[in-house]
Amino acid sequence: MTGQLKPKQIVRYHPVSQLLHWLTVALILVQFIWAWRIDQAEGFRLRFELVTQHKSLGMAVLLLVLARLIWRFIVKPPPLPSHRPAWERRAASWGHGLLYALIIAMPLSGWAYSSAAGLGDFWWGPINWPSLVGANESLEDVMRRVHQVVGLSLGVVAVGHALVALRHHFLLKDEILLRMLPSGRRRGQD
Repeated sequence: MTGQLKPKQIVRYHPVSQLLHWLTVALILVQFIWAWRIDQAEGFRLRFELVTQHKSLGMAVLLLVLARLIWRFIVKPPPLPSHRPAWERRAASWGHGLLYALIIAMPLSGWAYSSAAGLGDFWWGPINWPSLVGANESLEDVMRRVHQVVGLSLGVVAVGHALVALRHHFLLKDEILLRMLPSGRRRGQD
């Protein structure tokens, strides 16, 4: 049909980028739930199992975010729409950088905390990770606090990130959130 407007094309992230993003989100949510479960658990055996799972998931998050960074280097993310104000584009860049830094700092601080406690780190059993630091009680206490502060910071920044995306979608009614979602279209439906 002539004269009919074609829907606006949304420049989306690559499907691999989307998958890595949402896997990271899911694992981080599970990690926060596991940390809460560890604090609530009674009994040494249950706490030990939960901590072991938490550490394995933390190392999975670390490997996943490193894969995300490598992928991001290979496949550049789509640029923010040019109609967005410069301050908003800078804030988005800084926000993403802060998220990446915190997502990397979280498992590294947990790894250092576990190392300072003199506990072995492994990834689902077969892979033993070397200690980052030697066993040291005072360092253990410092790293526990660092891990908690980084976790709290990550939670705040991640919630802020989600709220900004929801603001774009529901209040500004633009394509920012949609860029990280699958298109939902089947082949040939353009």
